Amino acid sequence: MIMQIKGHNDDKGAPWLEEYSQVASIEWKDSDNVHIHHVRNFSYRDDSHPIPNWYDCQCKLSDIIATDLVISYWAGSAIAHVFLSFGFNNGQWLAISIETRRRQNQPWSAFGGFLKNYPLVYVVADERDLIGVRANIRKERIYLYPLNITREQSRDLFRSYLLRIKKVNLHPEWYNTLLNNCTSNIFHHGKSVSTAVKYDWRILLSGYADRYCYNNNLLENSLPFEVLKKRSRLKESDVPIIGSTYSQDIRRNR
Repeated sequence: MIMQIKGHNDDKGAPWLEEYSQVASIEWKDSDNVHIHHVRNFSYRDDSHPIPNWYDCQCKLSDIIATDLVISYWAGSAIAHVFLSFGFNNGQWLAISIETRRRQNQPWSAFGGFLKNYPLVYVVADERDLIGVRANIRKERIYLYPLNITREQSRDLFRSYLLRIKKVNLHPEWYNTLLNNCTSNIFHHGKSVSTAVKYDWRILLSGYADRYCYNNNLLENSLPFEVLKKRSRLKESDVPIIGSTYSQDIRRNR
């Protein structure tokens, strides 16, 4: 179970964009208990005016019971932002998104991602932030899929993420549009915990990550893929308000 510890104010002096002014860090208490610093939980007036908030939390890996795949499209179908969210036995969810850490007034550019412009950052955040801003504020097309993996695999995957966060904090890396991005890192994390994860061209085209997972039995496959995808679409009309029960609300109809 996740236990919230305290809030943090944003660092006004940081040269980073507001949402990247704090970076999550990991403090292991023992092999099961972990303290996570700087979990992001922004709320948004609009996409340009976030209301910053961070908190610390303690959680037990043994309380993790599920992992969801989140895919967010902002333009066509070939490219999307892909991240995972981890479910705990008390109904809480914690999302982790692999992104570019950008400075104030520094625009995102796919070409710029080849040129060592952006440090790689793992954003640990509340779903009301990571999913809410994309679904409710930016109006992106969001798909939410439960991964077909065991609880033990979910826990191993979460542990793999936490170890990687600690490594990147100690030894910073550059984001690379092709080789070190959100999808390629998820692939490496997944490969470390499941033999079902194999290299495929869809790793390069993130918008097809759900089809890749479906073909490798990592998603429910009792339905045709197109039917599953339609059912997995998260619409703002289904969850018009980002409230305290947001994680439960977005899963109500699945």
